[in-house]
Amino acid sequence: MLARKYRARRIRTRNGAGIAEFGPAMLVLVICIFFPLVDILSVCLAYCTVMVLNYNQVAQAALIKASEAANPGGEVKKGIPDVWRSGMGKFVNMSGDPQTEVSYRPGQTEQGSGATDAEDVIVRVKTTINCNPFLPIPFFFGIPGINAQFPLVVFQEKQMENPDYSQQ
Repeated sequence: MLARKYRARRIRTRNGAGIAEFGPAMLVLVICIFFPLVDILSVCLAYCTVMVLNYNQVAQAALIKASEAANPGGEVKKGIPDVWRSGMGKFVNMSGDPQTEVSYRPGQTEQGSGATDAEDVIVRVKTTINCNPFLPIPFFFGIPGINAQFPLVVFQEKQMENPDYSQQ
């Protein structure tokens, strides 16, 4: 009888140690795996929404004159980002406003049936946004996207609908 009682206490002691270590182990798993995973997913979401913003900007810049696209209060640099910020931009934890740069470069020259050659013009829109992490995790050093600010820079190019607009 005494041997059976002693054996039961020994089994409980080993199992009790496992229960006592479960709390600290869960804390380490949550801080080192779960929260960084949530932050990385938020970086992916921010990148995708900034891509949508940049796609809309380059599509508009390909349709309008260069002077309208370069206007800081115009549709490309102000109008589209404001509409985006009230919609999809709510999911991006931004610090500051989106910065947009519009530039033009010559494309390929098309050989037409007429005497003059028409040259394509490519518009390039570069959008830069500084983002904050979704859940800042207190590490001893700064990791962009985990506990420090990170920049998202997206650019796209598109052929202009009317190449003459690049000179106006």
